[in-house]
Amino acid sequence: MDENRTLRNLKLLSILTVLFIVYNTLIPFKPYLELWKIARNLGRVELVPFIARGRLNPLTDLVGNVILFVPFGFFLALYFIHLKQTLKVQRVVLLGFLLSLSIEILQIGFRYRTPSVTDLITNTFGTFLGVVLAKLYFKKFEQKLKTLLHHILENEPITLILLLILLVQFFASMLPFNVTITVSDLKKAIAYTNIQPFGFKPLGQMLNAHLKYLDRFSFSKIDFLGNALFYLIFGYLVLYSYFQYWRKKRLGKLIVFALLFVYFPVLEITQFFIKSRFSDVNDIISGYLGAWSGAIIFLLVKKKEWFHNGSKIVLRHFTVPIMIYLIYIFYKGFSPFNFSLQHDVLSLNLKTRYLVPFYAYYKVTSLWNIYDLLESFFWLMPLGFILAYWLNEQKRLNQAYQIGFVIGLLFSLIIEGSQLFLPTRTGDITDVIFMTMGSLLGVYLFNYYNENYLQKSEPSEFIKSLSKS
Repeated sequence: MDENRTLRNLKLLSILTVLFIVYNTLIPFKPYLELWKIARNLGRVELVPFIARGRLNPLTDLVGNVILFVPFGFFLALYFIHLKQTLKVQRVVLLGFLLSLSIEILQIGFRYRTPSVTDLITNTFGTFLGVVLAKLYFKKFEQKLKTLLHHILENEPITLILLLILLVQFFASMLPFNVTITVSDLKKAIAYTNIQPFGFKPLGQMLNAHLKYLDRFSFSKIDFLGNALFYLIFGYLVLYSYFQYWRKKRLGKLIVFALLFVYFPVLEITQFFIKSRFSDVNDIISGYLGAWSGAIIFLLVKKKEWFHNGSKIVLRHFTVPIMIYLIYIFYKGFSPFNFSLQHDVLSLNLKTRYLVPFYAYYKVTSLWNIYDLLESFFWLMPLGFILAYWLNEQKRLNQAYQIGFVIGLLFSLIIEGSQLFLPTRTGDITDVIFMTMGSLLGVYLFNYYNENYLQKSEPSEFIKSLSKS
């Protein structure tokens, strides 16, 4: 039964990946109707690898095109593996090549699209990379990760949330992954490091170094407070995890010290090695301010009886972080709060093209675009999980998907609708779709957690099999 569910999920994920790739590479769906225009676009085909319009392709575009096809290779390879068939790498790679080739041929007949040999190479390599990762995952990690996930969900579910927060923040801080280790770039990164609390003054400026484009940077109170709000939730969860799970462990205090004291400076130091980023003391300060405030709030509201009910999540223990989370999503959605009713602002944002899903992402497939999509997707996932948990307590879990859809859609429409009145933001139907899907994902994750851990007096046969392996 579980294997059939795995196959069904992998087949669905593979199909959805293909649909997403095709959609993302053909929008805004404006085909040429005249043969001469198709012939003209055929003459624009970029036949020289890694060269576009006489220049080298940007690294972020290349990596983005690779990543676009990695899920296709990964899910399709895992599907064949679980189907108990011998996985032939060349079969999946060939399918990725044919999919990419079909798209490049189709792009000849579409406006705003230029077929490229580079795309064919990077897409095929992305498929191959997905296959390699799938084989590695199945042989080395699948069973171990399932066992570890089972252990954490059963014994330390809040720890899993902390791990996800750390992973997301690290990923965001490393974008666009243009890593450099040259001495000149390292010197430049150090020179641009902002060392002025609640202001902006690079270290190099104090040393009379010649720095360019300083007018592009400034201290943002809005970003500072948003960062602090995010880490307030983090600090609360760290201390909750310590009292609930880690207090009697040998390394418990060391983990808390690392997360509340060491983590923020280390995160900024890593940005020395990202070419298009610079370190900022205000990010460290806002991290400390938020995390320590969350830890203090936890110490003020905690009760002894919280830690005598086992490891299951109890919603009322997290009233404060839930409220902060709701404030945070609207704070980030409404920022920078420079609302305007001027006609030119509304006319700029009220364009039909923004009602076309993925329109804002079609020009280039880059890491930033993919990150924006993922951010929107996971934005309301906690809301869906919390909502389903509450409905379960009210004996209304059967309505969770319907209510999760309505609430997710409502929240996303409020957030994106408000951006119609912001000169520096643009409301986008893509974000509405992905945020609503994220809310539904949260409902799904709670249902999984509920069926396998909350409802069962003993583990399912699937969970037992993981524990034995």
